[in-house]
Amino acid sequence: MKGWSIFSHSVGMVTRNLSEAMRVALVPVLIGFVLIAALVMTSGLSMDTMTDEAAMEQMFQEDGVGAFFLTFSLSILVFFIMELWIFVSWHRFILLEEYPNGWVPEFRFDRILAYAGRGIMIGIIVMLLWIPAMILTFLLGPLAIIGVLGTVLFMVVLIYRLVAILPAAAIGRPLTIGQAWEATRGSSGTILVLMVVIFLAQILLQVVSGLSMMVFPPLGIAFQLFAALVMSLVNVSILTTFYGHYVEGREIG
Repeated sequence: MKGWSIFSHSVGMVTRNLSEAMRVALVPVLIGFVLIAALVMTSGLSMDTMTDEAAMEQMFQEDGVGAFFLTFSLSILVFFIMELWIFVSWHRFILLEEYPNGWVPEFRFDRILAYAGRGIMIGIIVMLLWIPAMILTFLLGPLAIIGVLGTVLFMVVLIYRLVAILPAAAIGRPLTIGQAWEATRGSSGTILVLMVVIFLAQILLQVVSGLSMMVFPPLGIAFQLFAALVMSLVNVSILTTFYGHYVEGREIG
């Protein structure tokens, strides 16, 4: 099945290029972690504070909700910038064979901005379709559950048929929504199989992470962090493979 082939090929991209994957992802992850930790510390937040309801209430009274909201918003922004830095670098490595020099991948602001813009565009399209689709679904009465399931499946297929514009933005070869839709014609079945495989892989990783936490917590935490990083790169590789196969006509090895 092509869905499984795309997944296994994407996993292979990461495992065969694990050294390059670490060079692309490790430093941005560390920079993001340090910046977010600094934001949290300067705001007066701590793990003890966030788990203590009375302490949180006192902090809100003294500093206001705005201070917490600003810290949270800046942390989310840092997180997304670091992720996009990794995603763009990985797309360019796979599709353009642009190997990372040293341990700090080049920060291509223009490509990252273009990538973010295309992502927001897809999000807007999904929301514009999701709202009327859900309204129509709940008008079905007893068939609402079937309608919700159908809507979710449609949205999954829609998103994957449009995300080819993201790798295209990363490598500087802009692709329109219409071109992406046309290039991925006939891929709906493949997308659904791919989603099932990704879902099962995530469950398997959760089970292994849970078992490792029970056996030896420090090892479990290390495994969870490593698995999260690898799966993040696998998911980006799936987008890369999807673009390479359906837009550029590459074979899936």
